[in-house]
Amino acid sequence: MSDFLDFLILSSFLAEVAVLMYIEHKIWRTLYTPLIFLMIPYTAVLGITLCVADSGFGFVAFYYPSIIIWNVGLLIFAIPSYTIGLLINKKGYRCNAPVQEEKMPKSMVYTAFLFSLLFLWHLKGSIGSSTQALGSDEFGEEFSGYGIWGHLRMVTIPLLMMSIYYVNRKNLWLAFPIITFVVVSVLNQVKGWTIIPCLAALSIRLYTGKTRLSTKFVLYIVLGGFLTFFTFYAMSILVVQERGVSDDFMQFIFGHFFHYLTSGTLGWSMDVERGIPDDGGSFETIIAQFVNLSKAVMGDKELVSPVNPLYYNTGLTLTNVRTFFGTIYINTDLILFTLYVFSISTMMYGLKLLTIKYNNIFIYCIYFFYCSLLFMGWFDLYFSNLTIVEIPIILLLLLGVNTLFRKKENSDCV
Repeated sequence: MSDFLDFLILSSFLAEVAVLMYIEHKIWRTLYTPLIFLMIPYTAVLGITLCVADSGFGFVAFYYPSIIIWNVGLLIFAIPSYTIGLLINKKGYRCNAPVQEEKMPKSMVYTAFLFSLLFLWHLKGSIGSSTQALGSDEFGEEFSGYGIWGHLRMVTIPLLMMSIYYVNRKNLWLAFPIITFVVVSVLNQVKGWTIIPCLAALSIRLYTGKTRLSTKFVLYIVLGGFLTFFTFYAMSILVVQERGVSDDFMQFIFGHFFHYLTSGTLGWSMDVERGIPDDGGSFETIIAQFVNLSKAVMGDKELVSPVNPLYYNTGLTLTNVRTFFGTIYINTDLILFTLYVFSISTMMYGLKLLTIKYNNIFIYCIYFFYCSLLFMGWFDLYFSNLTIVEIPIILLLLLGVNTLFRKKENSDCV
């Protein structure tokens, strides 16, 4: 394909993003909306991809027509946003509202510390009894990858979000559950589920004005993301493989950091260039959590995996992720693609309305948790994971606990 057509595809996408972002902000009067969470990170990662692809870093060339699915997907995603937003504005409702609680509810403070101590006790026991190396995938699986401890780890995700949201100089003791829950997540060896709750909590802080958006803040976030990535690979190399720090080690870390950033965009690029050989996948793949829940109820042990079995080598190592819209596309036809994207968007803006009506921390955590899943759309589709069912249920249960606690103790927050 000619350079002119590549330029035309890229320019049309950037123009579309600019127009959609302008309209979105005009309607909702905020940047913290689902559409912006989805398209801005992808645009940034796309820019990084274009810089490193086929440029001497070892990555394959980028195939520009792979961007077209994002042109189409974003337009479909924008329809519910603009429809609901215009109706809200017409009726004179506020588009944004602050969190009611100024301090972390007592019940959640007690719960956060209880789970911190519980997991520290479990970690001590796991270190003493496990034959796997601390920091390995195998240890993480044994520690909290499945069973009761796997489900209890899900409870730490909303508690981590709330602790990060409420922590400040006056209650630095909240750093204890924050550090504990991050360690638990890191030991589980899943980068995305470490980043997502932290991102959700920071987004709530920005949205409600607890933290100001600035260049320094963005740099801290980028540095924090890199350090998270560095920690995962350092544990694997320095602890599990018992190798020392060297030039090769740092080159490996930086190389795989950029591989992680570009694995979705380059994976989908290679897929499109090769004629999408994994096209015609099952729709069950992108609704795997619901299919598997129904199978579990019926006693069927053959569960559906949301993982793409087709891997490509993007230059440094393999990838099987295809970005948010790419993964949807290969598992649907045109009609199902439109309906699925439209449904996700409608659900997200429905949650947006709930944050306006019930402006408390529990509803905000659900909404921004899902927004953070959209933020990771440059990587893959996260909406086929059981976690998207568990986290809202856990947050609603915690909301019920908090309501009962307040009624019983007749107290406010600490």
